Amino acid sequence: MRNTYISGDIGCYTLGAGHPWNALDTCISMGASMGVALGLDKGRQPEDANKKVVAVIGDSTFLHMGMQGLLDLTYNKGNATILLLDNRAVGMTGGQNAPSSGINLQGEQTAQVNFPQLVEALGVKKERIHTLDPYELPTLFKALRDETKVDDVSVIITNQPCVLTERYKAMQPLTVEEKDCTGCGNCLDVGCPAILVTRRETVVKPNGKEKELAFCDIDTSACTGCNLCVNTCAPNAIVPAGPVVGNGYEAPEGLAVENLAVEVK
Repeated sequence: MRNTYISGDIGCYTLGAGHPWNALDTCISMGASMGVALGLDKGRQPEDANKKVVAVIGDSTFLHMGMQGLLDLTYNKGNATILLLDNRAVGMTGGQNAPSSGINLQGEQTAQVNFPQLVEALGVKKERIHTLDPYELPTLFKALRDETKVDDVSVIITNQPCVLTERYKAMQPLTVEEKDCTGCGNCLDVGCPAILVTRRETVVKPNGKEKELAFCDIDTSACTGCNLCVNTCAPNAIVPAGPVVGNGYEAPEGLAVENLAVEVK
């Protein structure tokens, strides 16, 4: 995906600009990722012809300042893929309720924004709208690869809640079986702050090249049990730190929320 311009926005996902993700090229102001994406698309030079454009924006920022930008993209026949990160809260300022949550500031149930219908109303074709579980990385990566190949505006909506809000019911934390860890360090690519390097070791491979191994552990007090690191671990050294519990999301009473369960394998 690095043959790609990624326009970022203001929110907790702005942390994606740092190591190990290095996944944002711009970050200006709330809602700016949409307009920047349009500018990157329309301002292409010949050498940028094969570059993809991806814009990242959160649900509350999209509702605050991003809708006009998406309308500009569709109206001006832009070519960009939008990652709309719906965590059903204003994550960067304390997890306050937003129109995406279905609960108002008084804690009362209220109208809940339907993002697929909203972005379709703003001009995105129905076949270019996808709602995905971001914890299912292969599915998410495939959607990104497929949609960035399409000469049109696409919107990929991710639907997991912020783990710091009361709507999130923590799942069983994970731990590392020390005897099974091979030091491959693949889990570090997830960028999870709960994954810690306990020791490093340099080995010489049969071809004579040196390789640095990073043996890891997980701080179970910080782990939410999202399961992302499990899928990176070939020797299956990452296991539940006890009985498997929870599904990661507790919907407000009376609201139907589907396909948000994450099973710890």
